[in-house]
Amino acid sequence: MPIIEKIFWLMAIGFTCVNAFILRSRAKAQIARNPELEEGYDKLFKGYLIFMNLPWLMMGIGIILGRAESLVDYTNPRVGNPYVIAFHLVLVVLWALTIFWIYLGGGAEFLVRHPGAFNHDIQSPLVVKLLFALMLFGGVIGEILMWTRMVPAGR
Repeated sequence: MPIIEKIFWLMAIGFTCVNAFILRSRAKAQIARNPELEEGYDKLFKGYLIFMNLPWLMMGIGIILGRAESLVDYTNPRVGNPYVIAFHLVLVVLWALTIFWIYLGGGAEFLVRHPGAFNHDIQSPLVVKLLFALMLFGGVIGEILMWTRMVPAGR
C-alpha cells in the first residue's frame, strides 16, 4: 500500500495549517487598515485551524490505532468501521454548524466584513451564502456516492 494513503491525513493537516497561515497573512494587511477587525480575524484563524483539522485528526486516530488501514478505508463508510463512521459524522456535524453560522448566525456578514478569507474580495453576504451552498452540495453528493457505493471504494 502506498505510504501516501497512510499519511494523507497528516498531509491534509499540513495543507490546512498552511492555508490558515495564508489567511493570517492576508488579515495582517486588513488589520493594519482597520485595527478593530483584529479580534474577528483571530477568531476566524483559530476556528479555521480547529474545525478544518477535526476530520483529519479523526482519520489519523483511526489509522494510528490500526482501526483503519489508510485513506481508502474512509471512502467506504458502509463497512461499518466505527472510526470511519466517526470521520463522516464529524463532517456532517461541521456542515450543520457551518450552515447555522453562515445562514442564521451572521457568518456570511462576518466574512464580508473580514476580507481575505477568500481569494477574491466578496462584498455580498448573499454571494457567500450561495458559494457555501454550492460547496456543501458538492460535499453532500460525495457523501451520497460513498454511502451508496457509487464511488469506487477500497476494501
